Amino acid sequence: MARELHFLAYDQLPSVERGRGIVNHPIAGARQGATRIHSGVTWLPVGTSVPNHCHPNAEEQVTVLKGKVRIKLDAIERDCEPYDSTFISGGVAHEFSNIGTEPALVMVIYGVLRDSHVTRTFTDTGETVEIGSGRDKFSEDADA
Repeated sequence: MARELHFLAYDQLPSVERGRGIVNHPIAGARQGATRIHSGVTWLPVGTSVPNHCHPNAEEQVTVLKGKVRIKLDAIERDCEPYDSTFISGGVAHEFSNIGTEPALVMVIYGVLRDSHVTRTFTDTGETVEIGSGRDKFSEDADA
């Protein structure tokens, strides 16, 4: 395995539009040579949400860095503020909503259980996509 070392300055991270005004900045992943983690930060505009989904092949840790975010894990909901975190096992349905008065920023770290790419399965459609791919978009319908 090749030895990889990267300094990843925030202002040099790619900016990926996910839909609904949600913007993701991937940090560490396959493009840096990572095989077991995938991380990034995501901006959520006020009143928007990441739709219900799961990651069949990855565990996920989420930390709120800015704002107020309602996180729903299966049927359990919690309002989270800066530095509150969650751990989500692979395959557990979850969603995030910005319930604050300012844009929210969350850090997401995936621990890949198998394969080298994290996937997302949307609860409403059953569609599975690779995280960060062109198909990893959220419907513009705010209620979707």
